Amino acid sequence: MCSPRFNSRLSDAEMRVMKLVYDGFRIDEIADTLYLSPHTVKNHIKSVYTKLKIHEKSEFIRYANSKNLFKE
Repeated sequence: MCSPRFNSRLSDAEMRVMKLVYDGFRIDEIADTLYLSPHTVKNHIKSVYTKLKIHEKSEFIRYANSKNLFKE
């Protein structure tokens, strides 16, 4: 039986956006910093939330901390 798995790997662009989300930037600040439109930033955030099956920023922060996504 075929049971395809959804690829939850975040793209480089999504990671750049989510690093700034993690750091507390607002959508308009992220857009200005990365030279993107606010619409594109929102789409990246929505895509990440869908891939990770989360619904809000606090859930993403917990996920990022648990996976050490942005630890140096």
